Amino acid sequence: MQREELLALMISVSAPVPKLDDWDRVLSIYAGYLEGVAPKLSEKELGKLIGAGAMFYRTLRQADAYRQEAVWERQKKD
Repeated sequence: MQREELLALMISVSAPVPKLDDWDRVLSIYAGYLEGVAPKLSEKELGKLIGAGAMFYRTLRQADAYRQEAVWERQKKD
């Protein structure tokens, strides 16, 4: 599969929607999948997938932090 096809699948496939503060569980699931394919990958390939997971996790944690800050600011005003 090509990148565009993979991206379209990641965006369109049905998947459970975790709570915004549950990203550690999502990352754990991803790590489990990596564990299954790791023996078939080179160290460099595995490193790239780990790095992608780290970027994804940090992006989502940052979005959650912004959300929490917005909720806190709104509660301060009420």
